[in-house]
Amino acid sequence: MMTSRMTLNAVLPCLLLLSNITMASDTKQVNEQLAVDALAEQWAEKIQQPIQQSVQLGQEAADWQQQKMHALSEQQQSLGELYWTEYQLQKKQNNLRSLQLEIAQLQQDIDTINVLKQQLEPQLEVWYAMLEQQVFSDLPFDFAERKRRLAFLRSAMDKSELPLAERFRRLLEVISIEVAYGYGQQVNQDVIVIDEKTMQVNLLRLGRLAWFYMTPDEQQFGWFDQKTRQWNSIPINEQGDLRLAMAITMNKQIAEIVNVPLGVQR
Repeated sequence: MMTSRMTLNAVLPCLLLLSNITMASDTKQVNEQLAVDALAEQWAEKIQQPIQQSVQLGQEAADWQQQKMHALSEQQQSLGELYWTEYQLQKKQNNLRSLQLEIAQLQQDIDTINVLKQQLEPQLEVWYAMLEQQVFSDLPFDFAERKRRLAFLRSAMDKSELPLAERFRRLLEVISIEVAYGYGQQVNQDVIVIDEKTMQVNLLRLGRLAWFYMTPDEQQFGWFDQKTRQWNSIPINEQGDLRLAMAITMNKQIAEIVNVPLGVQR
């Protein structure tokens, strides 16, 4: 028993020493590992820092490039707006010049119209006087209607509030009607005075050349003398084809060339 105790006492210090050695070795390894980890961490930080700086620089470069592109886009847009504004300005200036030329032309036309108005107003009176003289010196066919038309025109000519153009239009209208009387022929019935006797007859008007009458029995013919303003009879040998001319004008006979006594003298 004592031997076993002595052996245990001898072995125990060795175990303690071995344990201390082992612990010291483990501690050393731990310390070395910690040192290695610290060194690795330092190197990792040293390596990570340039990587982060590189990433940051790349992001800054990308941001700058984007800002540059944005600024370039805004510049191009501003230039486009500037060119468009200049184009619109040039266009408006051209339009303004055109309008100024049109205004100048209109003003010239207005001045011309004013001059014409000053000349036209008295000239209308001259034309009216000529028209009135023509009606009263002409063959007196449709005389009541023509006098009524002249009176209506005279009333319009005397209205100062009526535009000059309207007065001119009405004058031309009456003149056109009077000119139309000079074409074609007309037959109508009327009552006239022949040798101080009232008689109903058929009247044949050939434009403004001549005006004839024929009694209902177709036996007597005559013509209107503008100089004496009277109806005169026509001898049988000078009547020509008046009866046929009357029938043709009244659509009772097919049209053909006829001989009528124009410029007949008693």
